[in-house]
Amino acid sequence: MTPALRSFEAQWRGRAADPLSQVRRQAMEHFMRLGIPTLRDESWRYTDLRSLAAQSFVDAPQDAMLGGATHAAPLLNSAEGALTVLMINGRPVLPDAPFSESNSLSISTLRELSRIDPMLLARHLEPLSDAEQQRWSLLNTALFVDGLYLKVTGKLAAPLLILHVSVGGSAATVSYPRVIIEVAPGASATIVEQHVSQGELAPLCNSTTRIELHEDAELEHYRVFLSGSEATHIDSLDVRQDRGSRCKQFTIVLGGGLVRTTLDSQLSRPGASLDSYSLLVGHESRHADCVNIATHAAPDTRSRQTARAIAGGTSRVVFNSKVVVGKGAMHADSQQSFRGLLLSPKAEIDSRPQLEIHADEVKCAHGSTTGRLDPNMLFYMLSRGLDRQTAQSLLVFAFLADVLTGVSVPAARSAMESALITQLPDSQLLRNFR
Repeated sequence: MTPALRSFEAQWRGRAADPLSQVRRQAMEHFMRLGIPTLRDESWRYTDLRSLAAQSFVDAPQDAMLGGATHAAPLLNSAEGALTVLMINGRPVLPDAPFSESNSLSISTLRELSRIDPMLLARHLEPLSDAEQQRWSLLNTALFVDGLYLKVTGKLAAPLLILHVSVGGSAATVSYPRVIIEVAPGASATIVEQHVSQGELAPLCNSTTRIELHEDAELEHYRVFLSGSEATHIDSLDVRQDRGSRCKQFTIVLGGGLVRTTLDSQLSRPGASLDSYSLLVGHESRHADCVNIATHAAPDTRSRQTARAIAGGTSRVVFNSKVVVGKGAMHADSQQSFRGLLLSPKAEIDSRPQLEIHADEVKCAHGSTTGRLDPNMLFYMLSRGLDRQTAQSLLVFAFLADVLTGVSVPAARSAMESALITQLPDSQLLRNFR
């Protein structure tokens, strides 16, 4: 076994028994049998984890407190009417006073839920999957210490911010944040998960979020990565959608050193709809790998995947998307669109749109392009009197900001645009045009 596997096994042996021990044991056995993904695994062929596998990890401190500045400010605050829940190394810090919208939202910790209703929690942890893109989620299931359970029962007017902070007391630590979001029939909410780090010794963060949308439920969900350049983040997002449900999901990578995100969406009933947007910024030596899988398991389902990426310096950006249309999923409608922009001769962008269709009478399309700035657009800008440097900067920003047009929370959009600008060429110039 690799040093990392031995250390994960040691963490497992050190865990105390709890009502979820059977599910945890099965998850750990699955993970140990499958091992850490390698370049031979299809969805990991662009991300090399050998340096990670060679390290030994211990649990990140559960009693860590915020004692310094994080690498990014919260995207939302109370001035915008946002509700905020803090998680430090996967440990929830709930507010002393209940939220004013408590009639539409209930929040509990997973540790508390495992004590009062372990069957409910176990239902959200199963079934366990051997799929390679879900491998780190198995490890999270086995080793998470605590987390959040959110139940939305009405129309939540204000957005909810879950601020994940990774604090490393020493090198080679790991945290396992876990969030479960359940949206009742007809309910709706906007939930933002923001990942930041504090200090230069950010732990390996292996986070998992499970979303369950019941009939006619609506959710706008964001996961935004704004950690420091030394941070390694592996995030798994699992979405299950019932009849008529609508999910609008944004994945924004603006920070971190190595960031691997997975979206696994199951459109399980007729009328379910998914709109997925990915904004991936390769900066300096960052490695960003985004895997999106949408499975149409029922007729009359719809999915849209839209991704924009840039890569500068020596960075590498990967977008690996797949649509699976199962047997009997007639009239499924899906589209995949990826556009990448190279800003440096040493940068790299890899895209791989895929279709797997097992039904007739479906409408599926995909497109992928990667290159440099459009010379015709650049000529148009120059012909309007702009100098070349200004024209190029504005075109790069417009190329990426296209994904952010669908953000419904103005404050969050403004904060993400500001964070984006700091990583683009001529950032000061772009600020003058905002």
